[in-house]
Amino acid sequence: MHNNRALAGVVFALTSSTLYGITPVFVHMAYDRGADPFGLMTARYAISLAVLLAVRFARVGIRNWPDRKTSLQLFSLGALGLYLNGVCVFSAMERMDSGLMMVIFYHYPILVVFLGWLFYGQRPARVIWPCLVATIGGVALTASDVSSAQSSGVLIILAGALVYSIYQVIGARVMPRTDILTGLWIVFAGAGFSFSTMWLLDPPGIESTMPANAIAWMAAGEIAVVGTVAAMGAFFAGMKRIGASNSAVIQTFEVIVTIGMGIAFLNESLTGRQVLGTVCILGGVAVLTRAESRREAGLSPQVP
Repeated sequence: MHNNRALAGVVFALTSSTLYGITPVFVHMAYDRGADPFGLMTARYAISLAVLLAVRFARVGIRNWPDRKTSLQLFSLGALGLYLNGVCVFSAMERMDSGLMMVIFYHYPILVVFLGWLFYGQRPARVIWPCLVATIGGVALTASDVSSAQSSGVLIILAGALVYSIYQVIGARVMPRTDILTGLWIVFAGAGFSFSTMWLLDPPGIESTMPANAIAWMAAGEIAVVGTVAAMGAFFAGMKRIGASNSAVIQTFEVIVTIGMGIAFLNESLTGRQVLGTVCILGGVAVLTRAESRREAGLSPQVP
């Protein structure tokens, strides 16, 4: 029974990684038909909120909402954390290959460990130092072959990784105060509020164009339903069965899927140095995550 549960967890984690990994193809599809980051993200969260609210109603009902303080904290996580991360990721995707972008972004688990140490005193395993060297070297290698037109995308996605790391560290403390469906709906509501506000205000210097035709809206629907709600559900289903650390290691498969989809459908490619950089980043993340998993298991009290 235990082996079946672990196998199911691995399948869920791989499914989540795959669903996340194919999403950039649909982002580019929407961009090619006139959408932009702010308009597309507004559509994404509007659809996601409707779908997730229906799922929550079916599973939880209309009650059991968290207290006002927790709700405000969760809303702020979305309105600031998810909003800023979304701006960075989707803006970087306009400036550089999706596979290369994901490779650079995926050094964020190292940042999460460091921020947990800085803010909460969660001293990491000693192996963090060689893993840090590997990931920094990997980022340098992957970014070394980018064109001048892509250099701004590298800076944007590095900023996005930092924002997402802060979001994860704070979210790990706030999210357990409520059930996952309710918590995520409130977080998504915050993100949707920020994007829709920017879309409605349409400030100078920011394009705010919603998907303009059926194909663009189909892409937005995939991003919302498949690349957000379904991918998120599969991730948490896997994490429930095999734990957060194992899920995080498997989640690096997303990078492989994104690179493969970019090569197959977006005419993207990676140089030899970028492939080596990819191996360094994902290897460093995987080794550190496994070490953290073993360390936390060793610190946990033994149940007789």
